[in-house]
Amino acid sequence: MDSLHVLRPFLLIFIVFIHLPRTTTSKSEPKVITIDVSQAQNLLDSGYTFLDVRTVEEFKKGRVDSENVFNVPYWLYTPQVQEINPNFLKHVSSLCNQTDHLVVGCKSGVRSLHATKFLVSSGFKTVRNMDGGYIAWVNNRFPVKVELKELKYDEL
Repeated sequence: MDSLHVLRPFLLIFIVFIHLPRTTTSKSEPKVITIDVSQAQNLLDSGYTFLDVRTVEEFKKGRVDSENVFNVPYWLYTPQVQEINPNFLKHVSSLCNQTDHLVVGCKSGVRSLHATKFLVSSGFKTVRNMDGGYIAWVNNRFPVKVELKELKYDEL
């Protein structure tokens, strides 16, 4: 028997394992379920709402194309500091109920992980963090929507 034949069952288990949703939990942190972009697309197709937590500028450059998409930045940036948006929960709560089904995404998955933890700890029930963010979404060639900038005559 060759070594590949012996390792094949273990490789199959490993491949299945890396595609399962991951949960992050500890005594001090809320349980967060992280999914890949393929799973996110399936959830969005089934009626989940996509909450994009990137900046407004990032959102305008391109976003996940889905039926229900909201943009509420989690972090705000100034030349001096990066801080959590003090109105984040208020804005999300004005758009969604705590029982709504949400997929949270950002550029790479870092901000969305923090935002998902915050939402879960604030009482939101069905929230999923999209691993890899918009970068992974684009790399998988999933549908995107880009706002077209209207060019002025002198910009042509």
